[in-house]
Amino acid sequence: MSAPDPLNFLIESLKIYSPSTEESKVSNFIYNYIKSIGFKDVLQDKANNVILKVKDGSPKVYLIGHMDTVPGELPVFYDGNNIYGRGAVDAKSSLSALLHASINLMNVPCGIKFIAVTDEERLSEGMNEVLKHEEKPDYAIFGEPTGVSNVAVSYKGRLLAKLNFKANPYHSSSPVEEKTAFELMIEKINEVQNKVRGLNANVTSYFDAVTAQVVKCGCGDSTNKTPADAFAYIDIRVPPKYNTFDLEKILFNNNHQIEDRLEPFSTSPSNELPRAFFRGIYKVLSVKAGFVKKLGTCDGNVLRSYYEVPIIAYGPGDSKLSHTDQERISVSEYLTAIKVVEESIKELCKNR
Repeated sequence: MSAPDPLNFLIESLKIYSPSTEESKVSNFIYNYIKSIGFKDVLQDKANNVILKVKDGSPKVYLIGHMDTVPGELPVFYDGNNIYGRGAVDAKSSLSALLHASINLMNVPCGIKFIAVTDEERLSEGMNEVLKHEEKPDYAIFGEPTGVSNVAVSYKGRLLAKLNFKANPYHSSSPVEEKTAFELMIEKINEVQNKVRGLNANVTSYFDAVTAQVVKCGCGDSTNKTPADAFAYIDIRVPPKYNTFDLEKILFNNNHQIEDRLEPFSTSPSNELPRAFFRGIYKVLSVKAGFVKKLGTCDGNVLRSYYEVPIIAYGPGDSKLSHTDQERISVSEYLTAIKVVEESIKELCKNR
């Protein structure tokens, strides 16, 4: 049995390139590391998720990080202050912070479970698999880069819709009175975006606004006839005042299919989970925590689609570096984040 080594663990996990769908090696590394430090109640499921039951108890607290990264391998090195590499920010440092905090929480009365999931950067197949076999938590903390003194309490949701259009094709020199598939596509895109503008008429913050961006489109198979088919993918970002089903009814009719659906979530800063992190951050850093709202999504959105439980995200790192070639994490911030999570969970579990 070996002692936990959070610095070496992070460096070695970063050396294992693990874009979504290619996580098996890093999954084995995490599993073997946990076994090597003496934990027996750890397993890998068929999605390569790693689940560690630290201890039983009530309430049940899940600490969940993702082991996959976006594509694009980067050199991994440590300069004495920062660790560089793909996933250093998003989000192997957060995963490691949650893991190493979890293994120091054997003496709290709460139930503690650490889960390292796959596929967060793609379709969240890992989180969806976890929810098939794990029971409902009472609280959930997701490892995402918020900065060491901030807690994310809200995330927008996502609705990815594919629109399909058909029309009769004509020779490009013919006088065509009916609309081409391309024109039908442009007309529908403009209709959706005009509806979104109407929904945002009295909205003053970007987080509270619905957004609709065309992320992929195409049409035609020839340079001398009008297109018979066209398609467009529209990425709708959904603030917590809506759910994705409501927006689907408002924005689309029947010529679409939903490719991805993630509900937004928001946990009140007055809830005991963010308040526990507020106290934990103050205890470790002597600063007041910031409660932030995120425009993107995380696996917390997947959990919220199943259960109405308090959810937050926390982790070291500057999210502006996520998915860039400049990913790096301050070792000091990373080690501080471990202590913040540990103290915050102790605060949450006080007087249970």
